Amino acid sequence: MGLPTINDTILANPVLTDLSIGYQNEDMIWGTLAPAKGEPTKTGIYPIYTRDYWFRRQEAATRGADGGYRRAGYGISSDTYNVIEIGFEKPLDDPVKAANQSGDDLAEVDTAFLTALMELELEKRVAAAAFITGVWGTSTTLSSTDQWSDFDGSDPITNMQTAIRTIRRNIGAATRLTGICGPLAFEKLAEHPLIIDKYKHTQTGIMTAALVAAVLGLEEIKVGNSIENTAIEKAPGTDSFTGADIWTDNFLVLAESTRGKGAYTFIWEEDFSAPWTVESYRDDKVRSDITRIRTHLDVKIASAQHGYMYLDCVA
Repeated sequence: MGLPTINDTILANPVLTDLSIGYQNEDMIWGTLAPAKGEPTKTGIYPIYTRDYWFRRQEAATRGADGGYRRAGYGISSDTYNVIEIGFEKPLDDPVKAANQSGDDLAEVDTAFLTALMELELEKRVAAAAFITGVWGTSTTLSSTDQWSDFDGSDPITNMQTAIRTIRRNIGAATRLTGICGPLAFEKLAEHPLIIDKYKHTQTGIMTAALVAAVLGLEEIKVGNSIENTAIEKAPGTDSFTGADIWTDNFLVLAESTRGKGAYTFIWEEDFSAPWTVESYRDDKVRSDITRIRTHLDVKIASAQHGYMYLDCVA
């Protein structure tokens, strides 16, 4: 990707307004699905208490006179996180900075640009790790008349009841439930007759995420509206853009219990506070101020039983 040149920042006509047009994702949900968890070390072990023991009734609990108490125990295992470093740099050439007539502070624009790249990278990594089949306790693929785009045959309310019941039976609770989905799945939910029917005498028929969540028995629904450019990069100055959704037509029901969440983005806080750090330095060899953003991360499914995934919700 080509960098701005003097010709890009010197305008043919004088700037008579403080308006500038830019583009940036505004709805990132990676932190909802896998929130950042700062850690003091690059790699580490976290304990996992064996679920079986905490839900099994112990026989012979009755104590006789002068008798002993039934002794019980629990098991424990562990998993490991191991972060990798990612980061980006953006140079600001001295002549470009001096010739700038855009009205914007280019150093601030560089920081905003790098932050957008980092957020996009985190969004993509979390979606790739946690919004797929085979990583949660249950994954069910919808097909044919079960898909929510089939308004006559599908029943998303029953689907959610199944997911919530399954999670409760897996972890002993079904509280603080969040639905995470892409825009295509939410569009069909918001238009689904079974959901609209719940509000037909009380609402205007325009279904918000909060209204849909209430019908489905969820605390909230977070819709992943973020996009990425999937077009092949062309020569500098040549437009090359194809917008595509990052979050597919899946729907994840995710619980949060008192002892943890289903997924985390582990961040090694090497010399900064999570989730990332922005710094700058001078490179006199190329007469540029360099802005850098960096972090150390590992996206982990910490408890598969906290989630239930529906796949291919839309035909």
